[in-house]
Amino acid sequence: MSSNVIYEVECQLDPDIVADYDAWLPGHVRDVLACAGFLGASIQSTETPSGERQRRRVQYRVESLAALDHYLENSATRIRTETLQRFSGRVQCERRVFKPREDIVPAALEPARCLNCGTPIIGKYCRACGQNADVHVLSMREVAGDVTHSLLHLDSRAWQTLKLLILKPGELTREFIAGRHQSYLPPFRLYLVVSILFFALSALLPDKDLVHIDDDDQAVTAPVTIKPPENAPGAPPDEVSAELGKDIREELAKAGVDPALAENLPKSGRKDCDINLSLPLIGTVSEPLSRACRSAAADGGVRLFEHFVATAPRLMFLFLPLMAAVALLFYWRRPRRLYAEHLVLFLHSHAFIYLLLATTAVTIALSTIELPLFGFFGFLTFILYAYLPYYVFRSMRVVYGESRLRTLLKFTALGTIYFILLGITMLAGFVYTALALA
Repeated sequence: MSSNVIYEVECQLDPDIVADYDAWLPGHVRDVLACAGFLGASIQSTETPSGERQRRRVQYRVESLAALDHYLENSATRIRTETLQRFSGRVQCERRVFKPREDIVPAALEPARCLNCGTPIIGKYCRACGQNADVHVLSMREVAGDVTHSLLHLDSRAWQTLKLLILKPGELTREFIAGRHQSYLPPFRLYLVVSILFFALSALLPDKDLVHIDDDDQAVTAPVTIKPPENAPGAPPDEVSAELGKDIREELAKAGVDPALAENLPKSGRKDCDINLSLPLIGTVSEPLSRACRSAAADGGVRLFEHFVATAPRLMFLFLPLMAAVALLFYWRRPRRLYAEHLVLFLHSHAFIYLLLATTAVTIALSTIELPLFGFFGFLTFILYAYLPYYVFRSMRVVYGESRLRTLLKFTALGTIYFILLGITMLAGFVYTALALA
């Protein structure tokens, strides 16, 4: 009995590429047959029921399983990538391997076992864990192909989700509430990915606040770290002030700043950072807050700001469920809305807000470039900010289905509560960050 292996590839084609695919396929088959171990091939056109996509099947005859494994490890990724680049997802292929009967049914009739969980395998996949029965060590080319595909490929669900989120306020939330989940990304995953991209972009954009330039008198100020003189604890106040003034002038000179600015600086920032809170419980944090204030004054608040920015995404994870609970009070009847519905709306709305803020961050950066027509980006930034309130208002009206007047009243009330709670949340996060650095 022959020990040859049949390697079958069956593809479904979009109607608009059938002619192009049929013209391309023979050359593709010849490329595969040029690989070691391939003995021949046949191209078949299967009968296609009305309304279904046409199919093309190629059966390759390979001299052994070892030769097929060698092809899959060394050449398959390159050939499949070329096909993907030419037809860009308009071809869906299924691959099967037909082995000689003596290999499929060994003498002991012992079925193969999954290398992952040990369950006997009947078919192409393990019924217990889902692992492919055909497991082999990936070549570097296959690993590179998988990484590239994972980083650059977005399936149709991602594009469908972003399109609905951006262009039709509230429609994505209404689709999810109606139970149509399969065509879109889950709300939490969408929010998480977009927020990560926004904060990553914020970190990459240049920070214009580290150095300030006053156009009126061309005065330049920069963060300067001043070390008190070693004899400060026991020195008289006048001598300490003189030493500090000398250190300030030296530090400003090193930073390229006019030392004359030292005359306008306070003699010491320590007094301004003395915080005394006598309220119960709160008073215990007076000294840590004072230390945090002095630490922030030493470096211009750069370190405190960096840690607060890193904490902000976690604060939003606490803030959004809180706002969803507030919204529940505004929609408790006719009909009463579930808490999860409000949470989904806030997740979708904030995903859009992060996308809009990321876009405006880029337009603001571009508007600062002193080139012709780049001032247009400043106007575009204003338009984007002006669109944001309408987007949120429209989302509420689409999801909740109320009149414009009722929606406007609730939009105003919820917006007011939103900014109050957001301020409290950010203040609490700022204090927490300061205490952590004290």
